[in-house]
Amino acid sequence: MLVAFNKAIDAKPHSSVYMMHKYFARRPWNVFTELISHYSSPGEIVLDPFCGGGVTVFESLKLKRKAIGVDINPLATYVTEMQSRSLDPQLFREALSNIYRRLGRDIESLYSTKCVRCGVKAVADWIEWDERSKRMIRIKYDCPECKSSQEKPPAQEDVRLAERIERNFTRSIGQRNLWFPKTRIPPGDKTNSLLSQNINYFFELFTKRNLLALAMLRKEIEGLKNGEARDFLEFAFSGSLKWASRHSHLRGQIVEGWAMHAYWIYPKSLEINVWNTFKRRAAAIVRGKSFSNQHIRNFCKFTDDFTDLAGDKATCLVLNRSSERLPFPDNSVDVVLTDPPYGGNVNYAELADYWFIWRSRGRTIEKEDEVIINKTQRKTLNDYERMLHSVFRECCRVLKPGRCLVSTFNSRDLRVVASFVTAVSKAGFTLHPDGLLYQKPIRAYTTTFHAMQIGAFVGDFIFTFVKEEALKSDSMKPAVELAEFKRDMAALVANAVQGGIAEPQVRELAYKKLIPFLGTHARTDLASCAEAVDFFEAKIKEQDLYFRDLRKRATETRRRRYAGTK
Repeated sequence: MLVAFNKAIDAKPHSSVYMMHKYFARRPWNVFTELISHYSSPGEIVLDPFCGGGVTVFESLKLKRKAIGVDINPLATYVTEMQSRSLDPQLFREALSNIYRRLGRDIESLYSTKCVRCGVKAVADWIEWDERSKRMIRIKYDCPECKSSQEKPPAQEDVRLAERIERNFTRSIGQRNLWFPKTRIPPGDKTNSLLSQNINYFFELFTKRNLLALAMLRKEIEGLKNGEARDFLEFAFSGSLKWASRHSHLRGQIVEGWAMHAYWIYPKSLEINVWNTFKRRAAAIVRGKSFSNQHIRNFCKFTDDFTDLAGDKATCLVLNRSSERLPFPDNSVDVVLTDPPYGGNVNYAELADYWFIWRSRGRTIEKEDEVIINKTQRKTLNDYERMLHSVFRECCRVLKPGRCLVSTFNSRDLRVVASFVTAVSKAGFTLHPDGLLYQKPIRAYTTTFHAMQIGAFVGDFIFTFVKEEALKSDSMKPAVELAEFKRDMAALVANAVQGGIAEPQVRELAYKKLIPFLGTHARTDLASCAEAVDFFEAKIKEQDLYFRDLRKRATETRRRRYAGTK
């Protein structure tokens, strides 16, 4: 049996290749690099059945492994492929310069303002709005004459410009023969918050000024003849959408785009200059592609046929489809490395619609086969476990005997963790005796809104499962082991209350005991597994007032700390 990876690693921030385009919940690249190096050799095939933001695929190619990335979400496979494609940065820069000569100044004129220092025409970088009153609050601008970059209250001419653009919007779109998606926002666990605010169309997430600028830019990019430059300028355009909507806001002095795993318009939003945003995304692509050109060079050769990958004709296969049915032969993959959906933690398809509609002429993503817990889609925990099991059963079929399925996983809800472990175990995998490791999160991203929610369980467990018969064990009978587990959990929660330990830390300690129990008995004694999970959650619920008070105090401490920095 292979030795399980058991080294704690300091997770590093995303490299430049992952800064080109937003994708939700990417895992630390250096952790995946270590896992790929440990569980595979150059030339072997690495499969990720939930490829998401493309970390497994890119890091595998970087280490000279052949990579397969599969995801039902078309935004995931688009981002994954664009991260791994090569680009001539000079060709890209020239195309960007040509667009600016033809269009840049027209877009900049939409954000025209006057410098308070020298009185000449300047360009606003962002305008802050009060969402409730629809009133312009302040403007941050850059002056080309005196080179000042500062904020100012809006003048009457700034208000009139915004009103004129909004008043003439429909005529401007028609005269220029422009297109933007007029897609209705479908009901969903995350989109219902918008519908309840009477935001019924995706275009309502943009100001009319930014929507006009985006439509102008999109048309100009579509008209380019060079395919490579056009593809990556479209990628820059797509990346700009994170910053171009009313999701953007200030966090202290920091300008943030869409920062949550939800649709959320802040009470004070930012209208960020679309051309400036596009230039920044283009610069991010140059940095990212320079990085990928350096580390992958010509190693990445795409194919849509596994036969090419198994031979020497190709090194990368990216498929936009469900992993419940994989078009690969039995025993053909050397390692499976993935980061599956954590129950309903991130509703990927609902969120990805925001980007996808711009690439699909307004179509939303088909969600029927998405592995998720989602009330609107009527997908329960049982549905999630069933679909997850189907994916891992396919992974077991295509994985070579004796090789490993390695997965990160994290959920505050122990029932979701139990469903994950059960799905993998019933698919034909056995948890390695040393196959559980807690990985701390990227420190820089523990300040994101999602991670900063009091009680959030940040970091991941790294699981190593083996494709072989269940390992022989001298463990006690399940009933005795269950009784011992209950005693341990009761003591753990009691000690936490006495020691002032927060719920996420209690869960981390409990999971290290429970997960091996689930891995041992998920195939043969589901009743004991369910009883163990329910017992722990009941003990946590008994101390709900204690944990709630701890969260309240932590929230107040954070509020005072934040107030002191303003």
